[in-house]
Amino acid sequence: MIRTDIETIIMAAGSIPSTIVLRERRQDGSSDAPLRALSIQTGAFEAASISQGIDRSQHARPITHDLMLDTIQALGAKVERVEISRVDAPVFYARLILTIAGDDDQMCEVNLDARPSDALALAVRANAPIYVEDDVMNRAGTVSYQQEGESEDELRAFDQFVHTLSPDDF
Repeated sequence: MIRTDIETIIMAAGSIPSTIVLRERRQDGSSDAPLRALSIQTGAFEAASISQGIDRSQHARPITHDLMLDTIQALGAKVERVEISRVDAPVFYARLILTIAGDDDQMCEVNLDARPSDALALAVRANAPIYVEDDVMNRAGTVSYQQEGESEDELRAFDQFVHTLSPDDF
């Protein structure tokens, strides 16, 4: 399994799908090899829910993913991790791994089939790690050449450039 982080959420509207980009997390002491990324298409509402979970947005009433996490916690369980387990292009499959104390107070894992978008929305709310099967990353992933902190510097440079433009430049 490969540990990943949500790199980008590309929001779309109408019939165009939104995209969630997961990027491989660099391992300590690993080589300078480029990191891999995995793009998963989803609906606009699902992408918005993931984004709201990342932003820790509060609503007057709980939305579905908040309710689900509250239910999991009320039952004494914990979202342990999310695993993107398989792909039958263009469909991805995920597992939501919960832990709960058994009768003898030993932790038991509960493995639930889930849509990746739902699993990711719960993972960001529960601060749970996200993993991708090696085979899925090898078959559906791409190489991500972005380095840590690179996007912030690029955005600042682009912002400065835009502020120097005038209508005459066009």
